[in-house]
Amino acid sequence: MSTSEARASRSAGREQPEEAANGPAYYRKLRPERARALYRRIVKHLMGERRYRNIDYSARQLADDLETNSRYVAAAIALCTGNNYSTLVNSLRVRYACRLLGSLDPRVQSMTIEEIGMLSGFASRQAFYKAFRRIYALTPQAYRRQATAAAELEAASEAE
Repeated sequence: MSTSEARASRSAGREQPEEAANGPAYYRKLRPERARALYRRIVKHLMGERRYRNIDYSARQLADDLETNSRYVAAAIALCTGNNYSTLVNSLRVRYACRLLGSLDPRVQSMTIEEIGMLSGFASRQAFYKAFRRIYALTPQAYRRQATAAAELEAASEAE
């Protein structure tokens, strides 16, 4: 099975990824339907009260809050996304940062890129830029310029 086929299969939830057969025993103990259900709870919990923005919110704390084992949290995330907890949280943080970077609100536009990164939950400028570039293949500054220009163009066309 090619990598793209494995990803497609994983996202469709048809079968467990190859890593599950070769990975730790707790991967095999977590059935796909239970993994998907736990993953939905994980995302809902992280999004609720924007816990992903808390720099200190760990996978262990998440597991405690969901009254489950941190290994099952890791397994559910891995089986459903092919990634780990940090990657999931960083993707939520980057998504939030993108909303801020594209905002036409003067209060948000006056914020620096570093302030937006910190507000999004990143511990440092370097961590923010690294996560952002990994997802979008451009810097937050370049994204801000593009998003702001697009939002201004849309606002101008709606005003006509």
